[in-house]
Amino acid sequence: MSTPRSNRSIQGRRSRPPPSREVEYKFIQETVNDVCLTIKTYAQKYFSKKGLDHDACAQCYKEIVKTWNQEPGHFTNWKEFMEKVGENNIDKTLKHKNVYKDLIHLCERSKEFETMIPHVRERIVNCVKDHVYKYCHSFSEETGGVEASIVTEYEQQIRNYKRDIEKMINAINSDILRYSDVKSSFERFIAEGANIGKLMESICVQIVEIAHEVKRWISDDSAYPDKLQQDILFNTGYKDTLQEDVFKLQKRKHSLERSLERRSKVRKKTEKEYNIHRKEKKKRKDSIQTLQLKIERLEFQISQKTEHVEGTKTALSTKRTLTPRQEEDMHAKLAKNLREIDRLSEWMSVAKRQRTRLERELKDISDRTYELKVELVTSRHEADEMKNSLEGMEIELRSMHERLDNLDRKTTVMKHIRVLKMSPETLRKLYRRRREFYQEGQLTDACRYVAQEIDNDWKRLYACLPFQPSRDREKLSHDIELIDIYSARRDRTMEEQALKCLEKWRTFSRTSADVAQLIRGLRKLNKEDLADKVEMRFSTESVYG
Repeated sequence: MSTPRSNRSIQGRRSRPPPSREVEYKFIQETVNDVCLTIKTYAQKYFSKKGLDHDACAQCYKEIVKTWNQEPGHFTNWKEFMEKVGENNIDKTLKHKNVYKDLIHLCERSKEFETMIPHVRERIVNCVKDHVYKYCHSFSEETGGVEASIVTEYEQQIRNYKRDIEKMINAINSDILRYSDVKSSFERFIAEGANIGKLMESICVQIVEIAHEVKRWISDDSAYPDKLQQDILFNTGYKDTLQEDVFKLQKRKHSLERSLERRSKVRKKTEKEYNIHRKEKKKRKDSIQTLQLKIERLEFQISQKTEHVEGTKTALSTKRTLTPRQEEDMHAKLAKNLREIDRLSEWMSVAKRQRTRLERELKDISDRTYELKVELVTSRHEADEMKNSLEGMEIELRSMHERLDNLDRKTTVMKHIRVLKMSPETLRKLYRRRREFYQEGQLTDACRYVAQEIDNDWKRLYACLPFQPSRDREKLSHDIELIDIYSARRDRTMEEQALKCLEKWRTFSRTSADVAQLIRGLRKLNKEDLADKVEMRFSTESVYG
């Protein structure tokens, strides 16, 4: 009865979580180096010998079997043959022949191979699955959706390593099965010794390749924090450069905004002046038009007066039917029309001079108005270009700020992952998480096993189980009564009742219920045999396999 407890204590000492990743690396390195050394020693001993004549070995085997009065196919493997050889039934002359020594060499090679390979394969596979797979993490799940290329690349690298290693393990398993098939007939085993030797050598090489692949993985994993640090430093330097670019761009933006503000003031002033000139231009046009109408009216009046003068002169030149009085009146009228023509001509001359002056002023105003218009259009286009430049700068600034934020998030994530990778506590957390998950599954299986074996004693077991927090006897009795009532209603078997009782124990003792507590309850119930069986079947798994 003391043996399981002793095993448990030893196992408990071995199951302590690794103190640091360096310790874990050291364990993995030692394991793969030990595996490689074992393979190397075996290869130097059995694969370095040249000139093995397998046909001669097969002939020697037949001669030996013939002396034993046996058929060559009597022995199924080297073990049976070597047992017979151990009885000293070999002729002394034959024993001293090199071909006999080669035959024994082939048997010893297979003996050591069949002893070594399962152990070595198990060591390397357990090392890979219980250590490399479990402790070489990229922590991509800790990125929180942030795209960090180095984390993504290393996660893909891990997938590639796992895929390649699994492929190698499958190839080794396949070759081991092939070896098992070809070794069944010892006669064929000797005859095809060269091919079988190549198969054995291939299996050894594949195991060494896995070891080298693990070494490369460990090398990459140990360099992972340094790569993270390099990316962090690169991001920091890039961030400084980007912040300097942001500062320069903001300075240019502020300068452009001030220029745009000054240009806006100038444009408003120009626009005001342009509107004044437009009004003046319209005013001059209206004045010229008024003068033009006045000149046309004066020309018309002069034309009428001139016609009257010509008519009067014609009438005076005839002097017929005119009395002196009429002639005098006509001379007076002629003089009056001539004076009016002179007055109208003088007015028209003044109007023309005014029109000329206004036309000259209109031209100057029109030229200036056009210049102001060109200035306004040019200013508007320049302002639009400056606004477009500002929009482009704002877009670029937003992009730069987004890149800065993204850099900060990436840097924070990489620092966090690097801390996780470097911290010994991370390995312990992973170990505890895996242990909790494993123990939960182990406890479920152990409860099912106990429910099958405990039979009618489940009620007494329920009273012996440790509860945290503790439950008094009245509550325990009430729990058992409830299980009895519901079991009677649903026609449950004794095994189902026992399982329900253990489920209730796990519910009321959620923080402390484990396989060890279940074993303690069984021992308290004096179920030592069942407790030992549970301890042997469902003991806690060691971190190191």
